[in-house]
Amino acid sequence: MIDVNISMLIQLINFFIVLAVLNAILYRPIRAVIKKRAQRMSAQLHDVENFTAQAQEKMAAYTSALAAAQQQGVEIRSKLKADGYQEETTLLDGANKSAAQELKAAREDAASQVRAGKKTLTSRVDGYARQVSEKVVGWAV
Repeated sequence: MIDVNISMLIQLINFFIVLAVLNAILYRPIRAVIKKRAQRMSAQLHDVENFTAQAQEKMAAYTSALAAAQQQGVEIRSKLKADGYQEETTLLDGANKSAAQELKAAREDAASQVRAGKKTLTSRVDGYARQVSEKVVGWAV
């Protein structure tokens, strides 16, 4: 059984003294360290969240800039393609006109040579006919 006497009062006083000393020496500094650590963790978490938000904003800006650049590239490519087709059409039209003119000139030249040849041959037909008939008949006609 527990005796309530002076030793119990001394033990109780001793307990409160030890509790006060431990609180002053051990518990309070530990709680202060834990509180500082919690504050530092909170600040770091806040910094990480800010950094993540900034990274997402930069990624969104990069993505939109990339999409705009791709769109601009498509527009430039299609414009250059259209310009190339137009240039090709212009060059082909010029080449076709030039070829048609050269063909016309060649046909006219051939026709003039044919006319000149016909004139020459028509003027010599009588002479050739005489020569052939002399060779066939054997005497001068």
